[in-house]
Amino acid sequence: MTNSLKKIAAIVGVSVCVISAQATILLNETFTYSDGDLTNVSAGAWGYHSGAIDVTNDLSVVSGRAYINQNDGAQNHRDYNRLLSSTFDPAVDNSSAIYTRFTVNFAALPFNSGTSTAGSYFAHLKSSASGEFYGRIGANSEGAAPGTFRIGITSESWANGAGTVEFAQDLNLNIDYVVVMKYDLLTDRATLWINPLSEASASVVSADAPTYFAGGVINSFALRQGTSNSTGAPGDLFIDDLIIGTSFAEVVPEPTSLCLVAIGAGAALIRRRKV
Repeated sequence: MTNSLKKIAAIVGVSVCVISAQATILLNETFTYSDGDLTNVSAGAWGYHSGAIDVTNDLSVVSGRAYINQNDGAQNHRDYNRLLSSTFDPAVDNSSAIYTRFTVNFAALPFNSGTSTAGSYFAHLKSSASGEFYGRIGANSEGAAPGTFRIGITSESWANGAGTVEFAQDLNLNIDYVVVMKYDLLTDRATLWINPLSEASASVVSADAPTYFAGGVINSFALRQGTSNSTGAPGDLFIDDLIIGTSFAEVVPEPTSLCLVAIGAGAALIRRRKV
């Protein structure tokens, strides 16, 4: 087989796999911006929706990652969101699922107020209805060994930790973890994975029941710096490689049957040319 034919076969196989994997991606964000306020460096792709207008509380990009600066009990740090390519009406949609994947690296442990260990949330799906957040992902020290933390999930509410379900794994600072969340509009519950190999990997499911506001559609994903009442804050953390889609395979790519067919066809072509 000539080098030209080999290149064509490889390109065809890779193209088929890429098209299949990215067919319904809702958001793909790698934060490859210059350092600075997230709204400014993204040219407005990320919009501010909550918190005080104060440059010291900006949610920024640092060395190609979004940096959430919330290792204190201060309120009104700024929160940002980015629109998805499609919207979902949770009041009438009983079949869709929204999958979110990102890499997170904690530089400081969650902040806890008093004796509380409930921390707070730092990422969620956002509705067009004011203040409606779903699939809240947060960090706390509930059940964790000293010096470690855990990541938890709720369908909607994180008030004083109510409804929070923690993934039962102690996590360490300065290590990358892959976080995957599924928000299921059939069950109205959120599922959380840490470093999953497949959708069958260990996971936890939120326990609280959300309330949907009429006319509000899920239309964006948000990063949050803030506290939850008197419980504390999520800590200092970096987020990167954010992908949102409508299936697990879209956000945690695995070889699909279509890719395998393409690869097999390429191999057969190579064999035929050698004969």
